[in-house]
Amino acid sequence: MLAAPLPLFSPKQIADSMQVSESSVKRWCDRGVIPTIRTVGGHRRITLEGLQKFLRETNRSLCHPEVLGLPSLCSCRKTHIPGGNDPDQCVFRAALATGDEETCRKVLLSRVEAGSTRAEAAEDLIADAMHGLGEAWDCKEIDVYQERRACDISLRLIAELRSQIESPPLTAATAVGGAPANDYYQLPTAMVELALREIGWNAINLGSNLPLESFQQAAHDCDAKMVWLSVSSIESPAMFVTEENRLARSLGEHISLFIGGRVIDETMRSKLCYTAWCDNLRQLVELASMDQFAENHITTQDSARR
Repeated sequence: MLAAPLPLFSPKQIADSMQVSESSVKRWCDRGVIPTIRTVGGHRRITLEGLQKFLRETNRSLCHPEVLGLPSLCSCRKTHIPGGNDPDQCVFRAALATGDEETCRKVLLSRVEAGSTRAEAAEDLIADAMHGLGEAWDCKEIDVYQERRACDISLRLIAELRSQIESPPLTAATAVGGAPANDYYQLPTAMVELALREIGWNAINLGSNLPLESFQQAAHDCDAKMVWLSVSSIESPAMFVTEENRLARSLGEHISLFIGGRVIDETMRSKLCYTAWCDNLRQLVELASMDQFAENHITTQDSARR
């Protein structure tokens, strides 16, 4: 089988893909800035390797790579994953973006060995990295496959951390939770389960994209003392408020309802009924560790709504 010929691009094609003038590309070719070969007829032609070298060394990018039949994101692009300035966070974000699972694992475990709880390590590293990857995806610096791969790696790492925690005693209080309907984010609720198990709860992650009535059923079936809702996406705010209030009333006075999620703004939050609002995992752990929650003696935000 013959090898497929390597692509050769004309100065005009390069100019169109970069949105610059053809004369500029020809000038770069003649100066040697863009590695160029000549055809038998003397025409300038640019190889893919030469183009990538030029883009890398000049910190340029292609505005319309489809003109050249190339993927929308160039392999030689310089990707910035925004996030915290902690050295561990920087290394973890870079490794997660490139799919280097082993480096991610080492950084995460070293954080735990240094004294962080597993939940703290997950929040500091995984949550920080995934938020940064989301921003990079929005800015078209990474492709969707990189974000999906990072999610899969993160879920495996959280599962490994969870496996290191001893099973709760039979007397441990049970908590059930997950993400509501049309919310497909798995990582936040997995981290909540990890955090609660680490402080002794029999936490059961129900997963994502669940109707709110399922949380009531699960709480009943599992004799739960707490229900958590991790909310990252809402299709209809008005419907969510109605269904959440219905869930809160159905749980009664003896089951705590914890809610968190950056998608809920202050206006929507003021319409919800819950036992506790959690902005982060540390806050969740602090509240869930208090005697009144461990013993199931709770105070609602607005008992009249229940």
